[in-house]
Amino acid sequence: MIPVTCRTEYLTGRHHNSASGAWIVMMVALVALVGLNVAGVDGLVVSAVVAGLLAVSLAAAAYGRLGDRGAVLLTVDDDTVYFGDEDRTLVSYPLAALRSFAIGGPADDTSPMTGQRAQHLTVSGQKYLKLTFARDQPRVGTRTDEDLDSDFWRVAISEGDPAATAVIDRLRMHAPQRVSALKSSTLKSSTQKSSVQKQAAPQQEAGAGRWEKASVPPDRDPADDENSPVDLRRPRIADAGSDEAAQRLWEEATRRHDEVLGVYGTYELDPALLLKYPAVTDVTVEQTQTFHLALDEATALRTDAYPGNRGRADAYQQSVAALRRAWIACEKHGRRIGAGYLEPADQDALGTALKLYNHAAASSTAAEQATYYGRVRDIVTTMTDRGVLHPPEAAVAELHAVTRRALEAGTPNA
Repeated sequence: MIPVTCRTEYLTGRHHNSASGAWIVMMVALVALVGLNVAGVDGLVVSAVVAGLLAVSLAAAAYGRLGDRGAVLLTVDDDTVYFGDEDRTLVSYPLAALRSFAIGGPADDTSPMTGQRAQHLTVSGQKYLKLTFARDQPRVGTRTDEDLDSDFWRVAISEGDPAATAVIDRLRMHAPQRVSALKSSTLKSSTQKSSVQKQAAPQQEAGAGRWEKASVPPDRDPADDENSPVDLRRPRIADAGSDEAAQRLWEEATRRHDEVLGVYGTYELDPALLLKYPAVTDVTVEQTQTFHLALDEATALRTDAYPGNRGRADAYQQSVAALRRAWIACEKHGRRIGAGYLEPADQDALGTALKLYNHAAASSTAAEQATYYGRVRDIVTTMTDRGVLHPPEAAVAELHAVTRRALEAGTPNA
């Protein structure tokens, strides 16, 4: 597993001290300007003094800005969690020692200080992970057993960084039962509803098999769930904490864009899917039209590299989110109705074509395959010419290609 690192920057003492010094010197320059004029000092002298003080103020501000920011690092690999201050010491714990984690904050201050019960690596204004690790050697004391054999940490994370989301996903795999950022009211309400849920259990069991292999329906993204225990709703580029985080969010949007294109491409290149679910690629179907409009918009906003303009990048990210929602609706509707939107005779024709295609795929004789594929091609071509079916060009081209390959395979060599 490739290690994933999230980095949360903060202003160091150098930045704060230089900013304070620059402000103080600037105030001194203003006071000197007024005082020297009142005292009747020559104008050239006043100008020189004030200009010198302003130069010192700008130099102090520049000294602070040119300094590197500090950063809190959090890395997760196959079996270890590493975190700490980039300019100081990193600590590590085995993932097997992770007892629980939750999201807290935003933090009130930037604090590298260590307390008796918790080590703080917080950044002002940023959220943080509350991590609990089992300690190898429990301490002796009068507190509870959990306090004595556990280490408590608060580690800053940047909410707009997709790397932080990846880190949270990996932590969840090792401590799923203790992940919680829900309000106590939510927990109380769930307790009050427990008796009702027990009564409804028999009805729920009847449909339990529907999602046996998935924790959420396939048309629902857990990252968009407002009630997710950990807030994984997709952060926006416009709200990213740094340019690096904004670029990573843009890269994530391009990946999700490519995923949609890849899934849709299977419907264009697999004749069996065309025959079984024609509505998914039929542009006369409303949901499919909406998907293609969203696809056109996302394609128009996409660039080969990160555009550097946050407004443009954010617009692309939001268009990809709309594209994914449109695709989910399109595929869900298309698979639900199949060929049911066509006339009964046309449904029967597509059903026959699908059977012929399956026979061809199962046949081991090239000549027989060519015959079956040819009949499928004729059915699709006839329905397309009548305006009943509206398959994408790629799907028709693939159907012609498999027919041609079967014919060539069945033709004896000269």
